[in-house]
Amino acid sequence: MRLIHAAALAGALALSGCIDVDMTATIDGADHATVSGHMEVQRQMLDMMGGGEAFCPAEEGGTLTTTETEARCDVRTEGSFAEVFESDPGQPSPTAVDLGDGTVRVTFPLGDMGAQTEEMRADPQAAAMMRPMLEGHTFTIRIAGAEVISSNGTIAEDGRSASFSFNLVDMLDPNLSLPETFETIVRY
Repeated sequence: MRLIHAAALAGALALSGCIDVDMTATIDGADHATVSGHMEVQRQMLDMMGGGEAFCPAEEGGTLTTTETEARCDVRTEGSFAEVFESDPGQPSPTAVDLGDGTVRVTFPLGDMGAQTEEMRADPQAAAMMRPMLEGHTFTIRIAGAEVISSNGTIAEDGRSASFSFNLVDMLDPNLSLPETFETIVRY
């Protein structure tokens, strides 16, 4: 599953609640990345989406595991930046640019996630209805490599990854201010 498809799906599902996302893009070279991680959704939501293939396509690196109450999609795929960060036409897409010195700048658009929830935040009844579905769920995206040079996210203690994470219930906060992008420069 391409990272952008997973992130777009996760963003859409996050707006309806009931999902946890933890995805990592490891920059392996000047134009190569490995994506791994998982998304978890309530089984009822999976059934509403039309089943596992829509949520976790095997041909795109997804492995679906289901229980009576949850579905988990474990993802592992690799390829060029164009392949891994592929997006649907008209959708915001991450970018990865080789800076020519053994580093890559990776930028993920985040501003749309906050913008998509403005209407819900403005409606107290909708926010109250969504709160129980969002509580306890998180969205995390991580960029990894040999060394993180800089990031506007949280850099791990070992200096090999940077992440951007938030609790989905924060989407209901009327003062929510997501950065427009999550950007990391990483050495491969």
